[in-house]
Amino acid sequence: MQQRTSSVHNIKLNGLTYSSIVNIGDATYARTNAKGIAVQKEGAVFSGDDDVQFEDYSLFDRNANVPAQKSPVQKRTHQHEETIHVGDINVTGVSQASIFQVGSIHEVTGEARIKHFRQYLHGSIHTNQADS
Repeated sequence: MQQRTSSVHNIKLNGLTYSSIVNIGDATYARTNAKGIAVQKEGAVFSGDDDVQFEDYSLFDRNANVPAQKSPVQKRTHQHEETIHVGDINVTGVSQASIFQVGSIHEVTGEARIKHFRQYLHGSIHTNQADS
């Protein structure tokens, strides 16, 4: 990996959450992993009966569906300057196993699994996907 200097005048980042990374400078690899359960309940009244666990949903036990690696791409790069110059960067948010990188990075892997469901007052539960 050819490394270059990154020169950034200003970075404004409003939010960084849930296993996310901000890296300024070069890195060899970055690995992020996040999991969460989001309950949206009509009436917004939560109690001890709302206890949900990752073990309750098979989504969190499954192996990741990672695409098979293809053969490497042959490339030749010519850098005209040793420094990457950037003015201002405004980022609203970096969340759920995301990476905001200023600099070179060789390898990145990330995985986020979120189980989101809505519970209505009449007792029915609607989920995203057929996962139970």
